[in-house]
Amino acid sequence: MSTGEESNLRLQKGKTFFQYGNDAALKSNYDYAIQMYKEACKLEPDNLKYRQALRGIARRKFGNDPSKVGRLVGARVQPIRMSARSAKGKGNFTQALALCEDAFGYNPWDVGTSRDAADAAEGMELKEMAQWLLESVHAQGEADADFLRHEAHVHEINEAWHKAIACWERVMKVDPKDVDARRRANDLSAKATIQRSGLGDALSKSQGSSGPENLPPDVEELKRNALTPEQRYLKEITENPEQIGPYLALSDYYKLEGRLDEAEQVLSKGLKAAPDDLVLKSSHADVQMQRLRRAEESWTRKLKKNPADAEAKSKLGQITAALAAYEIKEIRRRVGLRPDDLNLRFQLGQTLAKAGKHGEAIAEFQQARSSPQLKVQALIQAGLSFEANGVSKLAERSYQDALRATESDDTATMNSLHYRLGRIAEAQGNVQSAEEHYNEVAANDYSYLDVADRLGNLNKKPAED
Repeated sequence: MSTGEESNLRLQKGKTFFQYGNDAALKSNYDYAIQMYKEACKLEPDNLKYRQALRGIARRKFGNDPSKVGRLVGARVQPIRMSARSAKGKGNFTQALALCEDAFGYNPWDVGTSRDAADAAEGMELKEMAQWLLESVHAQGEADADFLRHEAHVHEINEAWHKAIACWERVMKVDPKDVDARRRANDLSAKATIQRSGLGDALSKSQGSSGPENLPPDVEELKRNALTPEQRYLKEITENPEQIGPYLALSDYYKLEGRLDEAEQVLSKGLKAAPDDLVLKSSHADVQMQRLRRAEESWTRKLKKNPADAEAKSKLGQITAALAAYEIKEIRRRVGLRPDDLNLRFQLGQTLAKAGKHGEAIAEFQQARSSPQLKVQALIQAGLSFEANGVSKLAERSYQDALRATESDDTATMNSLHYRLGRIAEAQGNVQSAEEHYNEVAANDYSYLDVADRLGNLNKKPAED
């Protein structure tokens, strides 16, 4: 088989795997979708669309919520990153990039892995991919000066001057001691001005006039290079309105820039073209919830500045209620599609509890406690809902079950459970039991909440009686 035929066959296989991944994503079969997208990326390491789809589905597996990544994931990711760095050091950039994707399976928002992957992509001369790899975790790395310097460098090699300048300006705030940051920002500002004026092209022609004349670039290539990512995605949507990939990619681009309204609009447009697409539905709902949360945060800040602001109080109440209703409706839809997904059950329970629907929340937490990873937290949340409903005996039982299932070195959880059990015992008039639980907390952290005051009050009670 000729090299050309082998290449075509590889590309065709990549497309097939990508389609398998899309089909699995539509059915919310995340693990299989991830596996298929990975295979597509192995066959076409330079295909940014495949890699974006892989990251997108990996994040949806975590409910698009970085806080749901386990606390001990770093221990699993670290050896994979070490292998990736070793491969990168030997010039095996493709292998390094593949290893990074394995690490992203544990944490698709990991900043360190993203930097390793960007280095590998730059080594493969995939500058745009390196840029996307860092932009996709900008929110997680914006307080890290080293990350920002790395991102600025990658924006610079992509000639995205304004983005690079923004990174250096952010470095000045994060690390005021970096005396070089201001100079770098000024240099890039000058480069951007030269590029806009066309002076750079004039200088290049002047300097190269004595040598052989270079062939002009291909017209289509010039057009492609002139397009911004936003324009490119919009062009793809216009040319292939039935393909969901460009809608998702453009919405991710808007979200990265904080343009949530535009992200919602493009996903709404995608849903008109593909109204039954489950991935688009979930992405659209995620953006809607983000918009409501942002509005909630904004009105919360206004009310905090002026507690007497009746309008802010009213608006905040309306938005909070709207957000709760939307979240419950959307998560219930997802549970309907994946009734065995205990993570979703737990998430629905939390949302119901937040809305004050504790009876319904308890039923979801009781389902979620079947998961070894969720058991303790599900029992705690069920206990809180039982307490909210005034069923203290069942709350006590739930906390006791959680206490038995908690790791002995998890001091924070142990303190929380003993404190709740102490409160219940105290409310029931069981002073001895309450004191025992409060003492367990005090032995670990005497400053925990009001446990010191409660112990003091309990010691006075016998004398008063």
